Amino acid sequence: MLFLRRFFFVSVFALFSAFAVKVSATATYDYKPGELLVVEGGKSPDKKFSIVSGEAKREHFGVFLMDAQTKKIIGPLEEVATDLDSAPDAYRAHWSPDSKHVAISSRSDRHMLENVIYRIENRRAYLVETPELRCRAVPDFCQIMKDLGGLPDANKDEPEDWKLRQNQNASEIMKWLSPTRFTVHEESQFQIRTRDPSSAIGKYGEVEKENADADGPTDLYHVWFEAEGECELLPGDKSQVVSTHPVEGKKEE
Repeated sequence: MLFLRRFFFVSVFALFSAFAVKVSATATYDYKPGELLVVEGGKSPDKKFSIVSGEAKREHFGVFLMDAQTKKIIGPLEEVATDLDSAPDAYRAHWSPDSKHVAISSRSDRHMLENVIYRIENRRAYLVETPELRCRAVPDFCQIMKDLGGLPDANKDEPEDWKLRQNQNASEIMKWLSPTRFTVHEESQFQIRTRDPSSAIGKYGEVEKENADADGPTDLYHVWFEAEGECELLPGDKSQVVSTHPVEGKKEE
């Protein structure tokens, strides 16, 4: 029951509250030819740009950087995940206060929320490295993942003797603290065989052991990781995690 309760809570928090879309269904919208709609938070603070979704031409759906004054498309933001949802409220933009950077969150899968950051300069969007909190917060857990061979290739069939898999992941910028600093919320759910990760996850999550049965020769561990952290942008479109902390009060919930 604890596993089912926690699984439901993580799913709802990461994928329902963030966008007000149901986890069990895609968020779709029937665009008219050439129709482009501003996504949630899509207007830049300086009113010069907008992040929009729609079918710019030839019935090709995508997310685009648009000139907010002329309403003309500047270019597609191809790294934003668009295979699952099409409704504009399924995409969330987070502009920096100086309108020089924007982060866009969207689902690549029903339980996978991706975060992409762009630098906007000379009317072009340049991809910026997205920081990951996990290995800064729980380096011992990341070492266990490495020892088990890392996550399997999503483009290949999962082997029967898998030792590690990820069922959920969500990363999103929550607030810009300055033009170069921001906070991120990140959470994931994993399943691990052969290794007890309880000590490695520490205060950043929960671990539940599922005893071996006829379906598997080894014990199975369900792992929930959740953290918030402060990050900063670096020259060369890089980024780094400055600090992390556990999310308070989640175990009680």
